[in-house]
Amino acid sequence: MFRRGKLLESMSRAQLDVELREGRLRRLRHGWLADPAADPEVVRAVASGGVVTCTSALKRHGVWVPPTPKLHMRGSTSSVRDHPSWCRLHGRPPKVTGAVDDLPTALRHAARCLPTEDFVVICDSILNRRLLSPSGLEAELGGAPRSVQQALSLVDGQAESGTETLVRLRLRAPHLHIRTQVAIPEVGRVDLVVGTSMIVEVDGYEYHADPDQFEKDRLRDLRARALGYDPIRLTYRQVIYQWDRVGPLLIELIRRGVHRRPLIA
Repeated sequence: MFRRGKLLESMSRAQLDVELREGRLRRLRHGWLADPAADPEVVRAVASGGVVTCTSALKRHGVWVPPTPKLHMRGSTSSVRDHPSWCRLHGRPPKVTGAVDDLPTALRHAARCLPTEDFVVICDSILNRRLLSPSGLEAELGGAPRSVQQALSLVDGQAESGTETLVRLRLRAPHLHIRTQVAIPEVGRVDLVVGTSMIVEVDGYEYHADPDQFEKDRLRDLRARALGYDPIRLTYRQVIYQWDRVGPLLIELIRRGVHRRPLIA
């Protein structure tokens, strides 16, 4: 993706015309050009007069984002009326100067665009990956409405993946203590500990593709059981797409007190 003015700093207008004529570059809109290797989603946004923002931009900045087929775009103040489905933020939108929003701008759009659960997921990821500090996160969202401030109160920044955050949020209940990324002697670090004794691990695709890791995790589970824990493993698909089946089963285990079993000293 290139700005025409920037290209003309390194080539003549005649050379640029040759690149366009021979298909090595193409015009997207006034002042913007792309080569065949350009990101198709970014091309689509720029050609539409917009900017990639919200989760689509955050993903490109290394943030774990919930899966969605939607390309999140935004525009300037004048373009909002023409594109009601585009993302907005709380307050006046910044000028359109790039092709992909920087992290703070994308975050502010996510604060208005996303449901609370998804917004907490991305904030957890931003903190865990040290893309912003806790104070930096609060500063970026300082003028946001109360609903956003309430969502920020649910952020802990410990989860190493969004699926861990989703499980933590969906299981939370009054008087139920849930810890994230807990180090257990002889077992290692686990994703979540519910109460005193219920371990919940969320396995990504890598878990299924790596036979050695599969064996190691089975041994970890045995060690955890020997200490009195009850380890439970969930897959990415179960958390993202099958929670309506998985969630009630976990709640039933908690109702039965599985999370309150005494540990072996």
